[in-house]
This record gives sequence, C-alpha cells and structure tokens, in this order.
Amino acid sequence: MKDGAGGRNRTDTPFGRWKRGALAHGIGRTKGGRNTKLHAVCDEKGRPCVLLLTPGNVNDCKVAEVCIAAIPPSAELVADKGYDSQALREWLEARGTQPVIPPRKNRKIQYEYDKTVYKKRNVIERMFCRLKDWRRIATRFDRNIQNFMSAIALAAAVIWWL
Repeated sequence: MKDGAGGRNRTDTPFGRWKRGALAHGIGRTKGGRNTKLHAVCDEKGRPCVLLLTPGNVNDCKVAEVCIAAIPPSAELVADKGYDSQALREWLEARGTQPVIPPRKNRKIQYEYDKTVYKKRNVIERMFCRLKDWRRIATRFDRNIQNFMSAIALAAAVIWWL
C-alpha cells in the first residue's frame, strides 16, 4: 500500500508500519544467522556478467533461471550442487545448453556430468574472491540493499577492466 505523503511503501500489517525490516534490506534468516546471497553468472575469463542479490534464505534454484535468461545461450553451463533441480536441467536443455551440474547425494537418479568440464567452476570461485577483495563487500558494511548492490556493481566494473 502506498502512502500519499512521500510515496513510501507500507507493509500489509493492520498497523501500517513502514518497511524497515530485514526483508526490505535483502537480509534473510539462515542456520548461520542473518545473511545475504549474491548470485552471479560470469564468462570464461571470470568477468561478472549477471549479478543478483537475494536474502540468504532463498533457494538457489528459484533465481537461477532469472540469472541465466539474462545472457545468450551457451554450449554448456557449469554450476554447483545448489543448482541441481530437474526443472532447471529441463529448461537448460530446451534452451540448447548442456548442464554440467553434479547431482546431490540424496537424489534418487544420479545424473552423469562431465568432470573435466566441471573443473572450470573455479573460474566463478575466483571471481567471488576478487569481489571479496573489496572489504566493503566482504563484510557488508551497507545496511541498505541499494547501497550494497551499488558497491558490488562498482567492484564488478573494476574487475571487468582488470
């Protein structure tokens, strides 16, 4: 609901309080405490192409299609076990992309994947390490989600040039 004076958003509570909680700042509850997740897609050189910030309690598979749809289809996509879902595999194959995702241990049908291609996953891990060289990003100094995402975008632009 919008407030006429100032246009600030109110929550759907009967008391109409202002949104200033954890969800408004992209922070979610996890086993490790309050957390934020940065989902990223990078190219073969480790340069970030797509960056998406979600609360820490959001499943990886829920935002995977949004991130991957932002780039043109590639021959193969390398991801970790957090992105192992049947729906994502089918969507990638319909798109013409070979998923290189190891199956989870508890999966009844253990899919085969190319282990030599999966070794390229270190490229995205190195990209995250480069992002975390920026102390402001590694410790999340910014409470506001817009400021934090702006700092990530600035760091990504510098990484792209290097």
